[in-house]
Amino acid sequence: MIDQDRIERFVKMTHADPENELGHFSLGKAYLDAELYERAVPSLLRVLEINPNFSKAWALLGRAQSALGLKEQAVVTLTKGYKVAQERGDMMPRNEMAALLEELGAPIPQVKAPEVTPEMSASGQLQCRRCGRIVPKMAEPPFSGALGEQIHVSICGPCFKEWIGQGTKVINELRLNLTEPSAQETYDQHMKEFLNLD
Repeated sequence: MIDQDRIERFVKMTHADPENELGHFSLGKAYLDAELYERAVPSLLRVLEINPNFSKAWALLGRAQSALGLKEQAVVTLTKGYKVAQERGDMMPRNEMAALLEELGAPIPQVKAPEVTPEMSASGQLQCRRCGRIVPKMAEPPFSGALGEQIHVSICGPCFKEWIGQGTKVINELRLNLTEPSAQETYDQHMKEFLNLD
């Protein structure tokens, strides 16, 4: 089913800020959900122009290309995306791309992910799920609760700071009233997608 309102909101968001990777990702995902695969492809390609490390965008692009019968393109996309996801430790998108490659009869690449050693963890370092760098943890969780704790152990300070700017755009563009549970849920979902926590 096509959710035209949802699509139009994300079209406005990408027009207002062409560099908004989350806007392009959300638009591509909305097109994919509506089975408008030809429209999903350019949006997801734009996400990867802005941020080549966005593992979930690789997975969705491969799925859209596969649905369009573009098997060779899908295999190339999924192979590249699998390597990115493996190197960054993004297990869910990696596993999704492995399953799609298997469906397409293509080999799954052999890649070794960088590891945060116990010594690094003990000294307060993490491999950021968004940028992939091994960096010091933030001094404390950015807010209370399970999601705040997940961000604390998975995301570096600069990437979370970048989300604050993006989050403001999400609130303004989607006109979210964060006192409403559904708006808070929408905001949290965008945050998890931006920080590569899904």
